[in-house]
Formats: sequence, C-alpha cells, structure tokens
Amino acid sequence: MTKTPDSRIPREMYPDSIGQRLQLIRESFGLKPAEMADLLGVERTYWSRAEKGHRAPSDEIAYLLTVRFGVTLDYLFLGKMDKLPLDVAEKLRNFASKASL
Repeated sequence: MTKTPDSRIPREMYPDSIGQRLQLIRESFGLKPAEMADLLGVERTYWSRAEKGHRAPSDEIAYLLTVRFGVTLDYLFLGKMDKLPLDVAEKLRNFASKASL
C-alpha cells in the first residue's frame, strides 16, 4: 500500500521529487548508481530506492551529499538552487538542459 503524501507538504519534498534531484546530482557528476552508492558507503539497493523516490535519504546521506558534492539541504529537500555554489548550480543546470533535449 502506497502512502499518499500529506497535502501540507510541498510537492518538492515528496520522495519522488527528491529522488529526481538525487539522480540529477549523480548524473551531473558522471557517476553510475553503483558508483554513487559506493562513494557514499551505502547499499546499492538503498541508493536505488532513494533515487527512485521509494524512500527519502537519511540525514547522514543528506549530509554526505552536501560535503562531497557541494549541494545544499535546501536544494536536496526543496529544490532551491539560489544558495548553491555557482559551479555546482551551473553543473546541475547544464546537465538538466542536456538531458531534456
């Protein structure tokens, strides 16, 4: 049974939205899913489930993503790019625009 997200929570915080951003981070840095899982020290199935929106990343994984890739918690959980370092924001935007072509 799939739980319906609470309507008080913004769409950007739904696990599938977060998962799309996790995938964008991984792909922008040229990593395969298994490489990302290994780099973060998590089971490959854990990363796959997070990236597919079946689970939200743990606080520890969110922290590791901020340290290793320079993303912010605002970006991870809300999709806000305004406080990202410029080089990271450009990398994410460039990859997203190429992927949508």
